[in-house]
This record gives sequence, C-alpha cells and structure tokens, in this order.
Amino acid sequence: MSRDRSVKGDDPPAELEELNGLLRRIRFSPRASLEPELLGRMQRGEQPARSRSVVGRRLRQGSLVLGGVAVFAAIAVFASEHPVTIDHCCYDLDGGGAPDDGVRVIANRDGRVYRLSIYEDVDRSGGRSPGDVTRLERTSPPLQEGTTPAGLTTIRHCCEDLDGGGIPDDGLVVLGWPPDRVFTAAIYELR
Repeated sequence: MSRDRSVKGDDPPAELEELNGLLRRIRFSPRASLEPELLGRMQRGEQPARSRSVVGRRLRQGSLVLGGVAVFAAIAVFASEHPVTIDHCCYDLDGGGAPDDGVRVIANRDGRVYRLSIYEDVDRSGGRSPGDVTRLERTSPPLQEGTTPAGLTTIRHCCEDLDGGGIPDDGLVVLGWPPDRVFTAAIYELR
C-alpha cells in the first residue's frame, strides 16, 4: 500500500522570485490616528455606517466574486507550472524482497520530471527521511535503449500518481541488480 507522504510546492520558479521577494517585503500598518478615531467613535456611541444603496452593495459583491475568481485562476496557473514533490513508499524496488523502498519525484503537475530518487526506508518511517539510503538519484533523462549492462532485473510498478496530477496514471520502471543496487529508473504515463 502506498502512502503519499508529501505533495507540496517548493520555491517559486525563477521568473517569479523577484515578485515573490517584493510581495514578502510589503508591510501594512494602520495610520497613527486610527486608534484615537475609533475610540472617539465608540465613546460617542456611533455605529458603523451601512450602505444605503442596493446597487452599490451588488457592485461590491460582484467585485468580490470577480476578484475571487481571478485569484483562483492565478493560483491554478501557478500550481500547474510550479514543481511539486511526491513521495511514495513502500515497495520492493531494488529486488531485495522486502517492501522497504520508496520513490521521490520532483515534477510539474502532469509534466516534466526534474528529479527522480529511489531510496531505502531504513528507519521504516514510511517516507524519505535523513537516515535513508539513496539507491538512485536521477536528474537527467534515462539511458537510451541498448546501453544497459547484462544481468539486470526489471521491476515495474503501476499505477500511482507520481507526477502530482491527481490521477493514478503513472508507472515506474527500475533496472537493477538484487538485492540492493539500482542502475536506472524511469517514470512513464499511461495513455
């Protein structure tokens, strides 16, 4: 049984780092006269002013709805292009016989895979942790056909959500020498 340990966004893409820095530096604070003004109004028993215009209220509500839709759309676009980290454990991916291996993927949702790691869950935490042994760390495309050494065992695992798209339509192929050596691995999407 797999456990999705984490699906989270990492740092923003390089083209948004400057904007992210600017937004993080913005600080809001009330003007100095706000507190005395509010205290004076409370002491006089003033109630907050209510809008008398139904049209004005409807316009404000419509603006809020449109603003919410715009924010949701921006988040959806950002999330689809922002890498996520997916960690699935525990399988027998190195041919050792025990379901003590995990796969960690950094990828765009339903898109490019940036990093693929196969690890042994030494501490039995059910996910990648500092004490685990890395069997493979791949940041480049897999080897081309015909370049694999003789004597490798092929282990296939299907079907999981390994690219963060939300649908369990991804498979994993691992080539290695049992009981604990991994030569290469690749993720593929079922069509």
